[in-house]
Amino acid sequence: MIKKLLPLLFIGLMLTFACNQGSKETTEEATADTVLLTVATFDTAAPYYVDQPVWIEGTVYHTCKHGGKRMFLVDGNDSLMVEVTTGPEIVMFDEALVGSRVSILGFLKEERIDEKYLNEWEAEVMAPEENHDAGLHEGTKGHEDQPKEAKLEQINALRDQLKDSGSDHLSFFSIEAVSYEEIPMVEEEVIVEEE
Repeated sequence: MIKKLLPLLFIGLMLTFACNQGSKETTEEATADTVLLTVATFDTAAPYYVDQPVWIEGTVYHTCKHGGKRMFLVDGNDSLMVEVTTGPEIVMFDEALVGSRVSILGFLKEERIDEKYLNEWEAEVMAPEENHDAGLHEGTKGHEDQPKEAKLEQINALRDQLKDSGSDHLSFFSIEAVSYEEIPMVEEEVIVEEE
């Protein structure tokens, strides 16, 4: 019986070793020339670091409840948000992360919205079966359950924004996470002076 199990054990070890090598290479590639970004400066710095490795820290404001593939970071000002998507090594972001401070290593990605993209998104919204992955995710709570009219309003607002930009596209930036770590909260010690 041991002779029968030995080849299976060997194959299992080889597969485990091979899988771990891929994630190690991805992490090493990402940490080689990594840039540290902040939530506050993300929008202005992002165009310079597309497809490059970045570190960012922030507080998790929202995780998408449909699959947990996205989360949004804030840092003091909830009007500035950074979208983070799962990379190949991350299955999903747990909803329990909301309110936690996290450090993320990933690659900066650009999504270009042009007229063709908006037309395809509108066609998907108008189809009987909606596709949650279609469209631009802004991290607002409840965006997964938006009615068709709200999505069409968003598409029209983007069309107006595209027209006003004078460009053939709008750029939206996000981070595709390679890894992330929850940062433990440090409790402040209260010192009472004796009189």
